[in-house]
Amino acid sequence: SYEVLPPTVKFYYNGKEMKLSEDTEEVATFYARMLDHDYTTKTVFNKNFFHDWREVMTDSERAKITDLSKCNFKEMHAYFLQKSEERKAMTKEDKQKIKEKNEEIQKEYGFCIIDGHKEKIGNFKIEPPGLFRGRGEHPKMGKLKKRVLPEDVLINCSKDSNIPKPPHAHKWREIRHDSNVTWLAS
Repeated sequence: SYEVLPPTVKFYYNGKEMKLSEDTEEVATFYARMLDHDYTTKTVFNKNFFHDWREVMTDSERAKITDLSKCNFKEMHAYFLQKSEERKAMTKEDKQKIKEKNEEIQKEYGFCIIDGHKEKIGNFKIEPPGLFRGRGEHPKMGKLKKRVLPEDVLINCSKDSNIPKPPHAHKWREIRHDSNVTWLAS
């Protein structure tokens, strides 16, 4: 789930501070993280981002925010640069703890049994929300990649397997037991 920005990190529109709703802020942070990338200089990227961002906004935000060039994401961008520096400056011990935690997740969810053989699952993690980048001059660059919720996920596994529990207050869209296909989730 989205972790809101600290109150000291502000967004400005047309030179004035503006408090954003949580959903609007989250999508704004996707753009803010990319301010130093070439993507944010591309017309198609900016057009697609602004269109999708406006769809997430509340009616009052949509009425006020009408021009991307009047948006100031600089404080958000600086905040994420600082967070990045903090991650780089972590001690070896802290980095090791994160690595061990990731290895535990890999052990639990990163393997399956196919025809009696233990197989490594290449991509068992769901892609986080963000902005689509694409390669070259992709026409969909800048489009919003929405957060995948458990209610969107269809799981395919054998009847006797341990079905992963969905996060609290959520449920999987569907659990299937189709051994004629090789996909695990959709």
